[in-house]
Amino acid sequence: MTGFSLRVLTAVFCPTLAVAAAATQVRAEDPVLTNCVVQFEDQVMLPAEEAGALVQLLVKDGQEVAAGTVLGKVDDSMALMQRDAAQAAVNAAYQRYMNEVEIKYARAAADEAKVKYERLLEANQRSPGSVSDTEIREAKLRHRTAELQIENAEKEKELARFDGLVKQAELRLAELAIERRLIKAPFEGVVVSLLRHQDEWVNPGDPILHFARLNTMRVEDDLLVSQFDPHEIRDCEVSVEVKLARDRPVETFHGRITFVSPVVKGEAGRYRVRANVANRQEFGQWMLRHGHTVKMTIHLGTGRPDVIHPSQSMTKSE
Repeated sequence: MTGFSLRVLTAVFCPTLAVAAAATQVRAEDPVLTNCVVQFEDQVMLPAEEAGALVQLLVKDGQEVAAGTVLGKVDDSMALMQRDAAQAAVNAAYQRYMNEVEIKYARAAADEAKVKYERLLEANQRSPGSVSDTEIREAKLRHRTAELQIENAEKEKELARFDGLVKQAELRLAELAIERRLIKAPFEGVVVSLLRHQDEWVNPGDPILHFARLNTMRVEDDLLVSQFDPHEIRDCEVSVEVKLARDRPVETFHGRITFVSPVVKGEAGRYRVRANVANRQEFGQWMLRHGHTVKMTIHLGTGRPDVIHPSQSMTKSE
């Protein structure tokens, strides 16, 4: 991985670490923790969301992938058919909604019935009794029926619109059913281990693979309450030193305290502190790995600007 891509990863995934990457001088009062444990900052056992055969498994142990990459797929053949049926239903509802033929026909029939009714009325006015009352009532009824047919055609058009909305919801559900059968990377990371094999049957909740982020790691250890108050440690920059194989020079990584535990444990009175540290690669391999034991120096006075170290407070009072 190029230096440019490493800088991009640091800026995107842990922007607070970019500031800490600058060299920080170690002072005598800075706490140095020699048995810190490196852990994954983000890790997940990616599960199946729907039951079915695992028809695709597209990655292998140790493979690095970008966020959103499809890692595998549960059989979605039925979901695909349901989607196609829902799409056809949406199209049919749309065509019914756009169809104006029934409304136009009903209006034409109503106009014709009105003309005939009015002609009978005029004929009866010119020559009273020439048209029977029964004929007039029947013509009036035909006219009214034609008007109601217009209303019915307009109502059917409106119902087609609502039916289209229902079918669109069914289409979205079908598409969601397909999406739920895809196993995707939730963030940029590495496949730690595969837990299922291709063509194996899985149920909802069954873990498919272990996935973790490696460009940012978590480093943890305990501090004594008798030596440091939590407000002194919060948000401070840290330097993490890692010993390499065959007595190679120590590598230093930079990060920042992200968590100070409110819980004090043990007779000695210890509380947990955690830092997020920007990882980097060497020869295509990440240097900080889960389970590493490293040394972490916490640089006091590099956290919140409103934090005053006790030594500073004593100097002011003097």
